[in-house]
Amino acid sequence: MTPSEKRFALIAAGILAVASVTGYVGTRFALRHGPTLDTYGNEVGGSFRLMDATTGTMTDQSFRGRWMMVLFGATHCASDACTPALTNMSAALDKTDPGKRKALIIFVSLDPDRDDADRLRQYGESISPRVVAGTASPASLTALTKEYHTTVEKVSDPEWTYAMRMSPRFVVMDPDTRYVGTVDASLSTDAMADRLEKLMIKSD
Repeated sequence: MTPSEKRFALIAAGILAVASVTGYVGTRFALRHGPTLDTYGNEVGGSFRLMDATTGTMTDQSFRGRWMMVLFGATHCASDACTPALTNMSAALDKTDPGKRKALIIFVSLDPDRDDADRLRQYGESISPRVVAGTASPASLTALTKEYHTTVEKVSDPEWTYAMRMSPRFVVMDPDTRYVGTVDASLSTDAMADRLEKLMIKSD
């Protein structure tokens, strides 16, 4: 190897080393501190970035122009509360949005250790095409739940060892990602539909 080739190899190695260290530090910082979120001036809710059920990335901007009903939980959900809540909301949206073009459900899993892309895809498909499921790193989820005024809460479970507690309400964001209100996740389909109609009319 000529002196010039050695010099080039050393420079290349140095660049790679710096890039590796920078990438490592950046990743560790992001995992420790979570992402920078934007509330867009909302009292509740705002931006999000999640790994979706196809291992891609989805953000709030992916759904701009559509109503979003945001619920936090997991496929291993405490008291099996998530599935009926998502099912009822999907049916309520069928009443208020029969064309299936205006609104969807964003289901945020608080259990990234167990809810990988394939599991989230299967879970969403088992409930409704309206359910778009995603998750994120623990630090990102902590930041996101604060933005949406809920918490990450793990509870013991005799069958699954642990389960994640569902947020008590759907947070409703309008097509411009503005917060317009909440819908109690324990309501019936008809009660959810009535509440949605009032929120949507109020926002128009």
